[in-house]
Amino acid sequence: MRLTDHVTLVASGAAGFDLTDPLDCHAYLVRGGRRSALIDAGAGRSAADILRIAGVRPDLLLLTHGHADHAGGAAALAAALPGLRVLAGAEAVAWIADGNEAGLSVDKGKAAGVYPPEYAVPPCPRVEAVADGAEFDLGGGVVVRALATPGHADGHMCYLLTTPHHTALFSGDCVFTGGRISLQNLHDCRVPEYAASLTMLAALDVDALFPGHHEISLAGAGRHLTTARDIVARGLLPRSTT
Repeated sequence: MRLTDHVTLVASGAAGFDLTDPLDCHAYLVRGGRRSALIDAGAGRSAADILRIAGVRPDLLLLTHGHADHAGGAAALAAALPGLRVLAGAEAVAWIADGNEAGLSVDKGKAAGVYPPEYAVPPCPRVEAVADGAEFDLGGGVVVRALATPGHADGHMCYLLTTPHHTALFSGDCVFTGGRISLQNLHDCRVPEYAASLTMLAALDVDALFPGHHEISLAGAGRHLTTARDIVARGLLPRSTT
């Protein structure tokens, strides 16, 4: 599903557009003049579909965080693409590398019925840490910058896309349209850090918002970020999608 000149939606599950496996988050392909990057990997049961829809062999896999609907497919994609660099927030790297279900809160997801009992996250030893502010030049004026945004989960990263004609934020599960967020009773979901991340993001000038689930905003997307900021500035929490 082509969204802009440089961004294609290549995965989306039941909390989205039913493009791939129901467990999948939204995953996006970003194309530059020389290289391409995947933003998130889905849950792992549709890696072949993601590559088929993408139609190219991406050079980078940039994970927003370690939860299985976003990072569970990293191992399968890495196996299919020997040259693929897999990057994630430093705090989540060891969990992703080991397939640590407690660290990634898969155990809580199974208890809640989100994941079936037989579901497992395969280890992805090739994952490496991405630093806050790291930039990836994909060519032709297309640049992706990593932004540390803890709160929903330790090691959560958003990715800011700059192109010659527009800017976009890949927000993972940090912020959604309407300024909504995702608060969960998990070991690494932290309210003060979440509020700080939302305040930081609202200072960005973005045209599009590409979250990990639900609706997508293609124009005037800064309004979603400022809505969340204004709510936390009043000492309140935005509405949670979960």
